[in-house]
Amino acid sequence: MCCAFAKAYHGLNSSLTAEALALRDGLLICYSRGVSEVMVEIDSLNHLHIVTGQLPCPWELACILQDVAAKTQNLKDEITYAPRKANKVADCLAGHAPSCPHLVTWNS
Repeated sequence: MCCAFAKAYHGLNSSLTAEALALRDGLLICYSRGVSEVMVEIDSLNHLHIVTGQLPCPWELACILQDVAAKTQNLKDEITYAPRKANKVADCLAGHAPSCPHLVTWNS
């Protein structure tokens, strides 16, 4: 792991929207730091299936995921499923996020 972040996403109507925004922000952090290969673990199978095209993309996620695709064309990413119990760091960061007034990052 090279970096972790926490950010509160207020006023959203679904957890999938929060997951999509977190994916976008995480990939953009990596891209801005010059990281060219990224492995992302997602704890939502529905989100994974939407991102990988196995499920249709809900309209409220379309712009977010198009933004991800456009800004990360030169980024080699692998997105996999990891149950929440298997990724305690991500679960802890998600619990910490509501107390963050802005994006907070931790570097390895």
